[in-house]
Amino acid sequence: MVYNRLAFGNAYRYTCLYHKFLIVQCRNFANCIKRPDVKLVDGKLVGVHFEDMFANKSTAHNGARFVPHPFNRRFAYSKRPLFPIEPRNLRILGLKHKKRRGRGHKSSARGVRFSRRKKVGSVPRSRTFEGGTTPLYKRLAKWPDAWLSRQRKRLDPLNLSKLRYFIETGRLDTRFPITQRHLFDSKCVRVKRGVQLFNVNDYPFPYKIDIEVAGSDQSSIDVIKRVGGTVTIVYMDRINLRAHLKPYKFEILPKMSRPSLPMVHYLEKMKSRGCLVRYIKPLWLIEEEAEIAAEVAESKGPTDEPVKADIVEDIDDMVQEYRMKERTKKLII
Repeated sequence: MVYNRLAFGNAYRYTCLYHKFLIVQCRNFANCIKRPDVKLVDGKLVGVHFEDMFANKSTAHNGARFVPHPFNRRFAYSKRPLFPIEPRNLRILGLKHKKRRGRGHKSSARGVRFSRRKKVGSVPRSRTFEGGTTPLYKRLAKWPDAWLSRQRKRLDPLNLSKLRYFIETGRLDTRFPITQRHLFDSKCVRVKRGVQLFNVNDYPFPYKIDIEVAGSDQSSIDVIKRVGGTVTIVYMDRINLRAHLKPYKFEILPKMSRPSLPMVHYLEKMKSRGCLVRYIKPLWLIEEEAEIAAEVAESKGPTDEPVKADIVEDIDDMVQEYRMKERTKKLII
């Protein structure tokens, strides 16, 4: 039989190397022909069958255990249980039967017999499947609060114990105000929408710090203020926060944006909890504060008339200055 070297590739090469190894080993041993399991036929070493080795009475088997040796491939063994790779024991992948799996409708070339037909319903369907009709969870209207709660942007939490750990390891300096950029650069928290402090079970915090964040709970505010520190809530929108964290990405830093009505309510609520709040007041808030101040001054009576006039004049000046800035901004644009 003639084997095609290209067809069998490495198997043919390994077989040739194995034969070469046997011949070299046998040439190195002078007494290899004297062994009963190897004989020389036409100048080639040939292995002797186990039964033929002990056919003569002179070489009868004494009942001892047969010890194989590497010169006979039929009884050779190695640490790896792998038979010799030869062309005769390689699989022909072209003769392998390929399974024809069913796709789509009809029988997929399997006939109509029950023994060979596709198994319908073997895979369990979903619990919400109702036989092809629209399931119940799709027929009912969506509850808006559930969707809105998932869409609500939440701040990045920072545990006060983690902040204490970063201070004790020297990664944050308490001598200077700690801003969100310091927390971001020290890898204390990954800032995306703003940092919110929280404390678990009133964990003690002995360091006096001045920290600027986007939100905080009451426990963190009380613990920091107890040792003489301050918590400042700074309002920043997405662009302002990005410019605060990575100012090197901006040629001109953007102006601080004004908060919306719900955000103003939140900031004032944080102010009532004991925080310092820093944000740019919108025009409508300035006007409302002016009206309230005028009403308060009017309610005090005629004795406080000069005080009332001074307050109103100061507030009017602030409103006029703000309106002039807005007009000049529009002209520049």
